[in-house]
Amino acid sequence: MRGKTVVPTKRDMPGFGVMKPETMVMASLGGAIGGAIAGGIADSQGRAQVAKHRLPIPDETISTQVMKKLVAKTGVRPLPAPASKVADEKPASIAAQYQPADYVLDVRTTGWMGMYYPMTFTKYFITYGAQMRLIEAKSGRIVAQGFGSYQGKDKANAPNFSGIYANDAAFLRAETRKGTDIAIQTFTAQF
Repeated sequence: MRGKTVVPTKRDMPGFGVMKPETMVMASLGGAIGGAIAGGIADSQGRAQVAKHRLPIPDETISTQVMKKLVAKTGVRPLPAPASKVADEKPASIAAQYQPADYVLDVRTTGWMGMYYPMTFTKYFITYGAQMRLIEAKSGRIVAQGFGSYQGKDKANAPNFSGIYANDAAFLRAETRKGTDIAIQTFTAQF
């Protein structure tokens, strides 16, 4: 890869939602339609909070750090992310969209949400998951791939619902950072 070029993909802010007990009741009583409505409400409220607190896009946080490690380990030359965002999830489509780079580093959030601890109902944890793919642009072939996931487990220090967003979303920021750090470690081990 030495001397070749690599470009990171650009993505929108992923969805974030918090499933509260009443949201789960609505989802369970309403079947698939109720679940879709409850999920939509949680996602809409979560996106509003993420925007209000101006959280960084987790995919970009991961991509920046993974790119540094990739450059250091392989000697590949980084290119800046173009303005166009990923339009299709297929590796060949992503490769075609991000030409003329030799490789494309694609990082995407696969899940990001808050959930209450079962049988507690007033304490919340955050989960975060991401996927990384290094795609050879000429062929559209995935040459390295990884998945990283995190689930908060500190029930003793878990906040209530409003605590997720208190102090400029400090809890959400810290827990998301733990998730992105795990993804960075997992992905850089793939090279």
